[in-house]
Amino acid sequence: VAAETAPYLHTHALWTWEFLVQRSVGLRMLCIEDVDLGSGPLEWLCKGLRSHQEIQALHLTGVHLGPAGSKMMRNVLAQNRSLIEIKLDSCGLLDSGLAELSDGLIDHCGQLEFLSLRQNLITSRKLSKLVAALCAEESSPSLGELDLSENPLGTEGAKELAKALSSSSHNLRVLRLQDCQMDLAAFWRLVAKLDNDRPLTHLDLRVNPVGSGTRRCWRGTMAPNIRCEVMLS
Repeated sequence: VAAETAPYLHTHALWTWEFLVQRSVGLRMLCIEDVDLGSGPLEWLCKGLRSHQEIQALHLTGVHLGPAGSKMMRNVLAQNRSLIEIKLDSCGLLDSGLAELSDGLIDHCGQLEFLSLRQNLITSRKLSKLVAALCAEESSPSLGELDLSENPLGTEGAKELAKALSSSSHNLRVLRLQDCQMDLAAFWRLVAKLDNDRPLTHLDLRVNPVGSGTRRCWRGTMAPNIRCEVMLS
């Protein structure tokens, strides 16, 4: 659209999000960065996303959601059937937000393949809810790639995620855990659950305090026998 004919869209005006989502039936991708929408515009945005039938990618980076916004996004996850890719990076989700999104994943009936929750101060406290959603036998999501990088998950987080890796119900092919404060114990908890009969092909553990000796041991003796590529640095 030419600049002189393009509508002026103000980020805090409710009609902006009605125009962008509810009236844009052909919308395929929505990317919003470093904007504090506020509860009103966010509610309108999520209302439109819940029933949108064409949108495939939603990228929110630096858009504060918090607990209230996470509840709205939970309903988007539960009700939208067209989204394939969702990125909610640096959105202030916290543990309570992860719990809300996990509930949305359990109810999800679409074809979501990619979910990124990088840098949201998520710890291990509510990670069990996400694991339960990933491994639900009756409603296991189609999610193939999950990115939890730059969250302080630690060893306890690795313990929870190892439960998902040992399950035959998840569909994850790629799990990214860069810079998640995972030490030597966390590393062995995770790689001990790798199985060539399960779908995981990439486990990204770069920028974690795993020693060089452990890396050499893994690459020299165990890695050649495992189909899953474990990325270390």
